[in-house]
Amino acid sequence: MTNPNRLRVQLLALAVLAPFAGAALAASPKFSIELVGGRIKGDDTLKVKQGDQVQVSVVSDQPLVLHLHGYDIETKVVPPAPALMAFKADLAGRFPVHEHRSGAGNHRAVMFIEVHP
Repeated sequence: MTNPNRLRVQLLALAVLAPFAGAALAASPKFSIELVGGRIKGDDTLKVKQGDQVQVSVVSDQPLVLHLHGYDIETKVVPPAPALMAFKADLAGRFPVHEHRSGAGNHRAVMFIEVHP
């Protein structure tokens, strides 16, 4: 026969610890990206899981504004300082990160972020 007091303590412990269990499961992937001449050095696709708290640090040899489509996030990159693009990956899909500037090629995809369910 189960002890009712012990069962209450176990249920209370589960209720208190449950929010921490979800936080432990969510990953926080961090990426460091370097742009030279408006082009990414290395792989142009970052892959994360839905629910991740994503951080993308970007350095560039020229000033630019990056726009993550689907999440509507803009990040201004001013050399030589790194810029941080941070977001919770709650939408699944493949999202382009475009360079926004005036003149030719003002809406060119610099890289992609894939959010997998």
